[in-house]
Amino acid sequence: MATPAPDSIFLEDFGQTVDLTRRIREVLLNYPEGTTVLKELIQNADDAGATTVSLCLDLRSHGRDSLLSDSLSQWQGPALLAYNNAVFSEEDFVSISKIGGSSKHGQASKTGRFGVGFNSVYHLTDLPSFVSGKYVVLFDPQGVYLPRVSAANPGKRIDFTSSSALSFYKDQFFPFCAFGCDMQSPFAGTLFRFPLRNVDQAAKSKLSRQAYSPEDISSMFAQLFEEGILTLLFLKSVLCIEMYVWDAGKPGPKKIHSYSVSSVTDDMVWHRQALLRLSKCSNTPTELDAFPLEFVSETVSGGETDRQTERFYVVQTMASASSRIGSFATTASKEHDIHLMPWASVAACISDNSPNVINLQYLILMSFTFGSAPMSMYLVNFYLLS
Repeated sequence: MATPAPDSIFLEDFGQTVDLTRRIREVLLNYPEGTTVLKELIQNADDAGATTVSLCLDLRSHGRDSLLSDSLSQWQGPALLAYNNAVFSEEDFVSISKIGGSSKHGQASKTGRFGVGFNSVYHLTDLPSFVSGKYVVLFDPQGVYLPRVSAANPGKRIDFTSSSALSFYKDQFFPFCAFGCDMQSPFAGTLFRFPLRNVDQAAKSKLSRQAYSPEDISSMFAQLFEEGILTLLFLKSVLCIEMYVWDAGKPGPKKIHSYSVSSVTDDMVWHRQALLRLSKCSNTPTELDAFPLEFVSETVSGGETDRQTERFYVVQTMASASSRIGSFATTASKEHDIHLMPWASVAACISDNSPNVINLQYLILMSFTFGSAPMSMYLVNFYLLS
């Protein structure tokens, strides 16, 4: 019988690895700056079944005495907060920890549940974090801010409900006390915090050399509000998107913009979630599904609220498996593991007080791998003004 080889023969660990910071830089090249980041967060919330999304420019500076690491003190300043009222599943925690490993793969009704697009948040920050359920998570892909992180595990997840972390590191977790989160009991929602990368941090960052100021976030809010109804129009679950500013020294955030679906009924929800229902069925042809949607948008300034209502008529359908596009989708799914759904929606604005705008949106839902990056839903919009 052969003598077992001594352990000393295996002198060093060696294998193929991925440079995480370089991978994130590649992601950022493919995702433009601006409202793309906000739309990714909204889409992820929609896929999770959230009905409300709240975005907040937090202008406060938080305490720096009780932090997980002294190097984290520079990230206690202005931040973008993003809240939604859905809670992470364990599958979501696994998915968000992987670039290009989204659990949406193969789920035609989901366009962005923590696929590669979530990492567009690194346009804004080097240190994204969030709280959901009983956990708080902090990512540090450069491995320079959090204690005891490594290239293999560049982040931390803490069960704040059963540990003493909160009492020891009060300043670290206080910024999450917003939108109903008290960091004492499990949070029935999800709250992201993206501390803005300043000029000094950008000069040293391996992720992005682009700094973001509070004024930049304000501009993004204004642009998103201009696009407002079109952002909300074809979502499955989200009914309301709000934008806030939290000024230094104030006890709570102040709402500046919102847009929402008004007069929510069971019938409207049933129509709006047709894609979610049909994605679970075989490729059977559907009749044209038509329904009205009414939206309310509000801007608050100086104590005055400007309120506008717009009404749309939506028509949607899914092609049959025997159609040309249906056959293409079936073949792609069988031969290439590319999951497509031949779905189309058309919405026409029928408000008396709005321009005659027809927004034609063809939706082909994709979840496939291009290189090492999963591609999510393609949205092709045509705006016809008359």
